[in-house]
Amino acid sequence: MAVKFSAFQSVSLATAVAVYILIVLGGLVSSTGSGLACPDWPLCNGEVIPTLTIGVLIEFTHRVWTIVVSALIVSTMMLAWRKYRWPNRITTLATVTFFLLLGQIVLGMITVDTKTLPAAVTSHLALATLVFASALTTAITGITYAPKRLS
Repeated sequence: MAVKFSAFQSVSLATAVAVYILIVLGGLVSSTGSGLACPDWPLCNGEVIPTLTIGVLIEFTHRVWTIVVSALIVSTMMLAWRKYRWPNRITTLATVTFFLLLGQIVLGMITVDTKTLPAAVTSHLALATLVFASALTTAITGITYAPKRLS
């Protein structure tokens, strides 16, 4: 008997995986020193789509993937609100993930604006870990406590 996930369960799981990939990309940005390849925010070298050197490509990929993750987090939250309403542990978790994301975006901007000051980079990673934990908890809760369709 195969288990089919609901749209919410699928999107929330994809969100957690995408956040994890984003953290790995952030580690690549940090370990290669590519964070300074795009010295401004939200643009990169004053351009929406910059000329791609290897450092810019690494940092720009991180920024583009952030857009994907943001869309997934918003989608997860909207699906939770639509399906489970408020108050509910699933809508609460999805909403917390969204607000953590907003903080993470601001912290990313600060990290760029401070020229990758170590305290900013460390704070950015710490908050990223919380975003991942929240997204993963949302997915696990949605999969564990929400009804599954069997075929």
